Amino acid sequence: MVKIFIEGKEKSVPESDFLRAILNHIGVPSDKYEIVHTGGYTNLMDSDKMPNITVLQANTDAGGKNLVIFDADTDKNNGGFSVRRDELIHRRDELGLDFDLFLWPNNGDDGDVEVLMESIARKDLYPEFFDCFVKYEHCMSQRKNGKGEPFYSTPNRKGKLHTYFNALPISNTKKSKFGSGQWRWSDPEIWNLDSDTLKPVKDFLSKYLLHG
Repeated sequence: MVKIFIEGKEKSVPESDFLRAILNHIGVPSDKYEIVHTGGYTNLMDSDKMPNITVLQANTDAGGKNLVIFDADTDKNNGGFSVRRDELIHRRDELGLDFDLFLWPNNGDDGDVEVLMESIARKDLYPEFFDCFVKYEHCMSQRKNGKGEPFYSTPNRKGKLHTYFNALPISNTKKSKFGSGQWRWSDPEIWNLDSDTLKPVKDFLSKYLLHG
């Protein structure tokens, strides 16, 4: 069994559904893998979070393969691709664990899974949304408080994706399960799962689940 460890806390997070959609798109049967929700990168191998360590080791002992797919993050949250990779690899080797690592968005750049999600949004079908959103962000950022800081809070990338999905001219039926993390990743009217930006993660997954 291939166990894929992600940062989400529960199955309802968009990241979990997103990963399943990619796996399905490249032809990986659902019975070939299991997604494990760690609740954050610091929870994967912390000594007070033994359940994750136990699952990693037990799967290795059973002849399975462990994959860890986390955010690279940026220096704004004490990360960045090199920092996060080195931290996780060091801890893996220190504990004598076995897993292969991929960091969103492309296993080379700083960022997170939302960077990749935004990259496959159908900007070709809905260019007005993204043009207007950029103008909105710029306009809102102009007002400052007495300290010269932004007066308004503008949505982060996840908030932007929420707004994108909710603004689309699609049926309420398609939007009905959005709140439970189902963002309809396989719907070509909303997302492009054939985007070149998905090639790094597809190649990584294919190596272990299609060619391994």
